[in-house]
Amino acid sequence: MSKAEITLDVDAPDKVAGVLRAAADAYLQDAGERIEARPDDRTPVIWAAIAGLLDNAADAIERIVKQRLDPKHPPTRQKE
Repeated sequence: MSKAEITLDVDAPDKVAGVLRAAADAYLQDAGERIEARPDDRTPVIWAAIAGLLDNAADAIERIVKQRLDPKHPPTRQKE
C-alpha cells in the first residue's frame, strides 16, 4: 500500500466514504504494481478484492448519508 497514512478520524459522517475510497485506490494501485513485479504472486488479487469491498462500503455509506440528510426521507429504524 502507499506510504501515505489513511485515517478514519473524520469530523463528519459524509467524509467516511472519501477515506474508504482513498484506501481502496491505494490498495488497488499497490496490487497492480505487485502483479507487474511478481506475476506469480496471487496476494495482490486479495488486495484488489479488498479494494472492491471498500469501494462498495463507500457507496453504501454515501447512500445512507444522502438518505438521512434528505428532509424528504426521515430516518427509519431497520427491522432486526
